[in-house]
Amino acid sequence: MMRIVFLCGVLVLLVGCDGVITFEPPNKPSPCPDGVCPDEGKCPFALVPPLDLPIELRARNYGGGSCFHAGTENVLRHQNLHKIADYWRSHFSGGASVSTIARIAEDIGLKYAYTSIGDPEFLEWCSRTRRGASITYYSSHAITFCGYVGGNAILTDNNNPKRDIKVPKATFLRNWRGYGGQAFTVVYSPSPPRPWKG
Repeated sequence: MMRIVFLCGVLVLLVGCDGVITFEPPNKPSPCPDGVCPDEGKCPFALVPPLDLPIELRARNYGGGSCFHAGTENVLRHQNLHKIADYWRSHFSGGASVSTIARIAEDIGLKYAYTSIGDPEFLEWCSRTRRGASITYYSSHAITFCGYVGGNAILTDNNNPKRDIKVPKATFLRNWRGYGGQAFTVVYSPSPPRPWKG
């Protein structure tokens, strides 16, 4: 009887959740007060990018330069929209700008957000809410912004999705704005962090 009551209480807690879940391992004091980790080696979550898509699910560039589409596919998969990601990949390809991606999202009824003016607060929000974003980066290219870890931006290039790219935050923001400052995300619930050993 006690177990049933406890499980019901947990279910109510999860149903009422706003999509942001903070988890601390049981019986361990938080080594990261207020989410700030002075020593990343003592805080496992501080080493994991907010958009932490398994390599097997990361989209590769396809269809003759569909990099913005591939980045969007990564964002969709990370937010548990796998069927829509499959649909996106099978129906949309070729070069695109953030306005093209936003129009497609509008046409298929997705909730989304984007910037086309290099607003750094947009990327802060994408990182803080663990949504990530598809962004313009490099000349005539788009990649996946996985969020901030420590003082670095973590990026995944869909031409080589098996490895993450780490760029100091100030350098990254300067480069991103220089490459057009475009970023797009969908607004759903991100996947929970992958398990880790403490």
